[in-house]
Amino acid sequence: MTPLFGRSRPGSVLRRQALAALAVAVIVGATGCGDDGEEGVSADSRSEEAVCSPVGESLEAGAASTVAVELKEYSFTPSQVDVAAGVVTFATTNAGTENHELAFLPGGGEVPLNPQGDPDEDALGAAGAFELEAYGPGRACNATYDLKPGSYTVFCIVTSTDGQTHLEKGMRGRLVVT
Repeated sequence: MTPLFGRSRPGSVLRRQALAALAVAVIVGATGCGDDGEEGVSADSRSEEAVCSPVGESLEAGAASTVAVELKEYSFTPSQVDVAAGVVTFATTNAGTENHELAFLPGGGEVPLNPQGDPDEDALGAAGAFELEAYGPGRACNATYDLKPGSYTVFCIVTSTDGQTHLEKGMRGRLVVT
């Protein structure tokens, strides 16, 4: 799995890495996962509805399991998921009123923060975090990954209009891959 994580800010190192990895995936025939090709969401998670950018579409037909996940203010349902290692599709639905994303931090634990208290995207990238980019309310979007055994923290770091991330508001969960 190619770890691609970034808030898609123009000029960010992670964004450039994501675009480079995407180009490699296209050249190799899109056999990997982690397509991160959409622009990020604004700080106001309700003002611009983000469009679904499915991840791992080339893997989806070979998925051993599909897990339905509902995203809403400020939780995932289910909040804990246990799956067997291998190719897994997350069939997500945004049942909330704001944009939401589904992000994973391998190894579990706390999402690293920078000195300002915001999620540290460099540290997330170095830790191999990956995501289904944020998308708008009332939409569905699939993400398919070839998962290795371990524990993963599941989270959303979209920023609400009050300046807090959804993670700060409790939007986190756990994925256990056996």
